[in-house]
Amino acid sequence: MSNRFCCTDPDIRLLAAGRVQFASSEALERAMEPLIERSRAVPTGTLADVFRDVDASALLFVAAWRVNRFDAAERTIVDAIAHAIEPLRGEATPAWVDVATPAGAWTSGRSGPGECLVLVRQPLEKPNPVIQTSWIDRVLLALNGDAEPPDGLISANFFATTDEATVLNFARWTSAEAHRIALARGHYAQHGSIGKSPLWQATRAHPGIRAEHEVCRYMRVS
Repeated sequence: MSNRFCCTDPDIRLLAAGRVQFASSEALERAMEPLIERSRAVPTGTLADVFRDVDASALLFVAAWRVNRFDAAERTIVDAIAHAIEPLRGEATPAWVDVATPAGAWTSGRSGPGECLVLVRQPLEKPNPVIQTSWIDRVLLALNGDAEPPDGLISANFFATTDEATVLNFARWTSAEAHRIALARGHYAQHGSIGKSPLWQATRAHPGIRAEHEVCRYMRVS
């Protein structure tokens, strides 16, 4: 696909993402092809892709634009999810849909394809753009505070949702296993942590964020 989504694209101005959970792996397999076909039929100028959760029966659809087109973003992602799950009523459920804008980026300086996309979805206690920004700054501080980044981490790109209630962190890793190993470094919080320094612990104690958050590993399927 020439219009594939890449989270590190510096020209992205708007992003829409949605996760769909399935009752079984069989239901996911039946829905995957329609969702892929929908991603290939997006309007000109739209970057889109489909990713499969490597640990659960779920798919992630992402669309991005190099111009700010809020209405188009919402419509595209909602229509794509509805199209994919229409034949599977009762077996597929949209978990969430977010529209967001770029809010920060970090790179380890390493090269590589980044086979695994790790999406951290961090909700806030209540909508607040200041907390969105301060939490991203806190994570960037922790990333830059390590002498060496975790093995396998290539980059991290942050997006603040337009409803001011969530932050999305799209991180590129060499593999899902590299991410699993890195999470074992910090034995605290809901999912562990890729760092064990006080700076990393502070990312989980940051005022205004919810303790419950989502960390999922994906592989591109389209």
